[in-house]
Amino acid sequence: VETRLKMVDPVSGNKVPLPGELPEPDKRVFDNSNVEKPQRRKTTIDIKFGDLTAKNFEQLRILNYLTLPVIYSENFYDMLKSMTRYSKFAYVKDVLVGAISCKEDIKADGTKECYIMTITVLKPYRRYGIASKLLEQAMEDCMKAREVSRMILHVQSNNEQALSFYKKNGFTVEEHLENYYTDLTPSDCYFLSKTLSPAE
Repeated sequence: VETRLKMVDPVSGNKVPLPGELPEPDKRVFDNSNVEKPQRRKTTIDIKFGDLTAKNFEQLRILNYLTLPVIYSENFYDMLKSMTRYSKFAYVKDVLVGAISCKEDIKADGTKECYIMTITVLKPYRRYGIASKLLEQAMEDCMKAREVSRMILHVQSNNEQALSFYKKNGFTVEEHLENYYTDLTPSDCYFLSKTLSPAE
């Protein structure tokens, strides 16, 4: 599925900065970090999924800019460009509304893990279960590959909503890490994981 995400901030109507032009976090027009958690919507919507590719990669950058309180560096995106195997886009009526970005990690013993970098959904489309479906798509791809032993990620210690989300999707907290983040407050995080079984 191919589509284009308009490079305009839905709040202000301003053009979203291009790579290299992004402002500092405290100067951004849109920041949803303190948005009140809405009630779950009762209606359902038809969601289609597509792969993250070099052709549509910039749409992920724009989506992250519009929905996440953190601006990721060019190094983050450069690394992700070569590791898009388990990343997915979510579309509603050909409109890009969400994404999950993952990278493959290889441990010292040769086993592979899928590290979840980001999951994000545009605000008007939240509470429809899109984030859970994106996670399911990534897990299915990992299990089909029969190479990935588990999915892992870090969650900031005060992000109760994210912790609840991952626990509901079968992840367990393995470790509490102090001073993990150098540019976030609080700096502590939790390390979560979910063991995967190869698809039959």
